[in-house]
Amino acid sequence: MTNLTIGATAEFSLTNIANQAAVARVTEKLPELTTKTQAFDRSNSQTTLNMMTLTMMNGQSPMRMLRQVLAEVEQRKMALAEAQLSHAKLLAEIETLNAKAPTPVVEAELRLKYFSQSMIESKVNGAFKDIAVLIDAYENIKAEHGIDDWDETTYEAEEKKHHIRRGFEFLYRNLIQFGRPQEVTIEYLQQYGVHVQVALAEVSGYITVVEDRITRGERPTGSDMEDFFDQMATKYSHCADDASKRMFGKPDFTNPEYMLKLT
Repeated sequence: MTNLTIGATAEFSLTNIANQAAVARVTEKLPELTTKTQAFDRSNSQTTLNMMTLTMMNGQSPMRMLRQVLAEVEQRKMALAEAQLSHAKLLAEIETLNAKAPTPVVEAELRLKYFSQSMIESKVNGAFKDIAVLIDAYENIKAEHGIDDWDETTYEAEEKKHHIRRGFEFLYRNLIQFGRPQEVTIEYLQQYGVHVQVALAEVSGYITVVEDRITRGERPTGSDMEDFFDQMATKYSHCADDASKRMFGKPDFTNPEYMLKLT
């Protein structure tokens, strides 16, 4: 009987019932696969985490992306706390098994526990790497957008502008995909006081201009489109204040007394 390493500390007992050709192949190549697996100890790559997770449902809103960083870090902090408990329980179980007589069942249980320990430690490492990546993203966003410090009041101050920007984003997508605005986009723009026909004229005009530029050989990047959305958010940010005044009698209905101030 021989043992095959299947984790950092875990082994698998090989018996004569196993196919020897398969055993030889696995014995030769599994160590490399096990080592390479350590590079994928989390669900997302740094690229996916930065480019997709932080912008999902948020667009490229700095304040929304900062909030998303906080949410993602909170998830991983909880995962670390749960992993710590599982790891402590495993160590206690391993200690108990090591104190028993080394029967085949006990040895098999120990192999399973060691493998579980290796997996938990790998996931803990992945969570720490994710948090480090998110901290880098947090600092980069602040630096790029000149955000020294922020709190709930800062976040609320940007919310109307964010939603108007998103309304124009959705309208652009609708026109590209369907050739007309969808009902939900129309309602979204109306909720923030933007006249839908005005927005339609703006986005249709942008599409026409870009099509002309492409015909002339230009190849705009996504930044050109994002700049357009930024311009629309700034140009029509007053619409949200107008809608607020119409509904609530004042342009700013948020109450700073309910907000957590950190600055």
